[in-house]
Amino acid sequence: MSGLDLRSSACSMLIIALGMLGLRLVSMAWVPYIDTTEPRYAEIARLMAESGDWITPWFEPGVPFWGKPPLSFWLQALSMKLFGLSEWVARFPAWVAVAVTLWPIHALAQAWAGRRAASAAVLIHVTCALPYVMAGAVLTDPFLALGTTLFMAGLVLPQWHWRLLAAVGLATGLLAKGPLALVIVAGPAVMYLLIYRRPVWPAISLRGWLIGLVLVATLVVPWYVLAENKTPGFWNYFLLGEHLERFLEPGWSGDLYGNAHQRPLGRIWLDWLVATLPWGPLALLLLTLSLRHPRGRAAVQRAIRRPMTGYLIAWALFAPLFFTFSSNILWTYVLPALPAFSILLGRALVVVKLWLRQGGSRALHIAIVAPALIVPMVVLVATMLVCIDPGSVKTEKELIHHVRSVAPPGTPLWFVDSRSFSARYYSRGQALLISSEELLALAAKTEASIYIAARPHVMVRLQATLPITALPLADSRRYQVGRIR
Repeated sequence: MSGLDLRSSACSMLIIALGMLGLRLVSMAWVPYIDTTEPRYAEIARLMAESGDWITPWFEPGVPFWGKPPLSFWLQALSMKLFGLSEWVARFPAWVAVAVTLWPIHALAQAWAGRRAASAAVLIHVTCALPYVMAGAVLTDPFLALGTTLFMAGLVLPQWHWRLLAAVGLATGLLAKGPLALVIVAGPAVMYLLIYRRPVWPAISLRGWLIGLVLVATLVVPWYVLAENKTPGFWNYFLLGEHLERFLEPGWSGDLYGNAHQRPLGRIWLDWLVATLPWGPLALLLLTLSLRHPRGRAAVQRAIRRPMTGYLIAWALFAPLFFTFSSNILWTYVLPALPAFSILLGRALVVVKLWLRQGGSRALHIAIVAPALIVPMVVLVATMLVCIDPGSVKTEKELIHHVRSVAPPGTPLWFVDSRSFSARYYSRGQALLISSEELLALAAKTEASIYIAARPHVMVRLQATLPITALPLADSRRYQVGRIR
């Protein structure tokens, strides 16, 4: 294949990758926050933007949120300050984080395997199920993945600016997720050294390491000190509870903000398979077919003997291996491993013998582009279905808006016995929580209309004792709305 054909194929894959990433902006703007995680983090960011407190994220007024460092909340709150309050605004920083992550993926893949492999790696990564979903979600994981990818790429790329970005990446991870970032980057390096016995990264002087450590400490340590001083107890809960106890204790009972996501040991590998759709099954099929033939096995063995391949394999496997032994996991935990997976698969698709035959370029292009459309199209269809029927998802956006349209301005909406995070966010903190007993007392001492939302079984119980007029047009999937008097 000519050099021009190579550049054309690589360029077209990059254009498709950016197009698919741009398509993600559609659902970012149209889909409401769906409980529980997105509206919870969006509300924390909204409180930060409203209060101007950039040190402590607040779970709700008076309750500090010690579950995560503040980087994602800083960026989401800043976005709200700049662009106002709407779904795409809080999701936009994660979209930017995923987009920027493609840069070190492309740089490392190109340095190792060439332009076409780099373009394929970018396309694979951005259209894997998990990165594509994370590109439009109010979560912390995209920032951890950006930080760890910058570090892992910056460690082995020889240019000085990549060494600097490696330090910035580690600081990003520490401010996005905490010490877990250090584990995620140190683990693959140690795993690689134990097997290959020699570093794949260029020699770094003691002075270089010290400069990097000073830079990381300068960026990270001040916030950790300020956070503990402002809300004592943060270190104990975050460093011991969120990192050690959550990892070791099934159904960790110390979680202050939700549940511990208890899953069977080893479930992370099924999560990996879902997170890498459609590329993970394709990679496993390609590996299986290769190992069935002597020439394929020999090619795999030669590839594994190369230090850079070993480094990428260690990077791709460490996170799922590590979380195999965790008692509480989410599928997002495999995200830091997917850049290396994407690079390896991109390289494999380029070098496989099928693509070296005459006409292989066209076949390779089709084989990569066709799977790349699957996840974006599924997300687009899901977005359309949610827009057609907002009540099909767990959100109180329409409920809040309807009550605001019929109730006098400033009238509170009382959520009886339970309250969703989406209700808190969309009401701008004006959806108030009240117990059934407190509601009875409130109804007895006030003559004004009281607007309430409750789960169906709670509403049935309340209607037996209170004069409640149902407002069925305001009901959501989980809550019914009524007016007392």
